[in-house]
Amino acid sequence: MLGPQEKYAFDGMVNQLRADQRFARRIDRLTRPRRPWHVFVATLLLAAAPLIIVAGGWTGLLVAMAGCGYGAHLMTRPAGWQTPRQRSSSWLWWLPARP
Repeated sequence: MLGPQEKYAFDGMVNQLRADQRFARRIDRLTRPRRPWHVFVATLLLAAAPLIIVAGGWTGLLVAMAGCGYGAHLMTRPAGWQTPRQRSSSWLWWLPARP
């Protein structure tokens, strides 16, 4: 529990932060859902594959196959899917959780 002076100081800091327009915009952006960039990137990769094959020959074919594979992975990924690193801020994200 904060004392009256601490509460007053805290409220003052919060009001100063809210008065900053850049900070307020950034905080408001957190509540909006993010755009599905993975769909855009997947479409771009799949659309660029024929051009990469023509321009790159057999090595372009290999690069296009890798790009199409990654594009297909991105297209089939669920919308709310997160990587293990996004789920955990710990650098030990790869270790199993202790019971």
